[in-house]
Amino acid sequence: MIPNEVVIDLGALRHNFFEVKRRAGPDRRILAVVKSDAYGHGMIPVAGTLEAAGVDHFGVFEAEEGAALRNAGCRVPILVMMGMTSEEVPLVIEKNLTPALFQVELAAELSRLSMAHGTVTPVHLKLDSGMARLGIPLEALDGFLKQIAPLQGIRLEGIFTHLAVADQPNHPFTDRQIRGLQDAVAMCRRLAGFSGVVHVSNSGALLGTKGLDLDMIRPGILLYGSAPSEGWGTEAAFRPVMTFKSRVIQVKTVPPGTPVSYGCTYVTERRCSIATVPVGYDDGFNRLLSNRGEVLIRGQRAPVLGRVCMNLTMVDVTEIGGVGAGDEVVLLGAQGKERITAEEIAERIGTISYEVYCTIGKSNRRVYIDG
Repeated sequence: MIPNEVVIDLGALRHNFFEVKRRAGPDRRILAVVKSDAYGHGMIPVAGTLEAAGVDHFGVFEAEEGAALRNAGCRVPILVMMGMTSEEVPLVIEKNLTPALFQVELAAELSRLSMAHGTVTPVHLKLDSGMARLGIPLEALDGFLKQIAPLQGIRLEGIFTHLAVADQPNHPFTDRQIRGLQDAVAMCRRLAGFSGVVHVSNSGALLGTKGLDLDMIRPGILLYGSAPSEGWGTEAAFRPVMTFKSRVIQVKTVPPGTPVSYGCTYVTERRCSIATVPVGYDDGFNRLLSNRGEVLIRGQRAPVLGRVCMNLTMVDVTEIGGVGAGDEVVLLGAQGKERITAEEIAERIGTISYEVYCTIGKSNRRVYIDG
């Protein structure tokens, strides 16, 4: 078996959840975002841990994810943040999911089928407060409410929107979006008798204390141990949940002038000890880490030499004594006093920690511990 594994520390996840609750305050409900397989951490084990810890809601992207949670025994409310297609309406009703609602036609279909099943389906209105991505534009809300008001079989339980720049502290657009949401809530109370939950605060808004006067917050990346962007100073409070490990499968010593890997993009300038690790871009170790990434071996940093291959990567262990086949390699996480973070990897390849977690987590065998 290839020795690559992603270790998910459910104890760290639990710690992060309680830290989120502490920062949110005792009266705030928590909707944990577990979409995209819990950012690569594994939706079912993550959700099971958070439900046992007392989470109030889960947020998923599509109805299929919500159904998988229900099939695994999840009992808390599940918000389907993408909404639903007409084909998914029966599944939403069957699995008691709460869809985001922003299309009149689907509201009518949900109403019709819910009444046929003798049930009432909860919904959350999704507002587009400025991202131009998904939801009801604020200027169209009045007409939307008037069209869905007569519908039976659905119950308006929540209203929410997404913040575009909450990861940038004190950006004025965040306050503008929150004011738009507040205006929308007032309209819903006036025209539809709304009295449900309102939520806007993602991880960045939580750290920036934006929207915390509302009923519920929606943490995502903080639960997995990362801040949404640099400069928040959260490293001590939140614990990374994911570690990516492998093992050395060969060590060889080569003379100066030896090209390494495809394209000969690296040529040794000295006698060099090279360790080969069975990890490549197929395993989520991005090809952009060629000649710029690092791994940890024996508690020290070893630079990547040459191009990252599909399944193999070579690293320089000349300065690390005694490295041999079978030695542990950490590509994401801590070893000894050193740590490679998702943020560090993201900076080297020009992306964000979210993508690093999703790609690595979905590409490798996962092992769960409760540290």
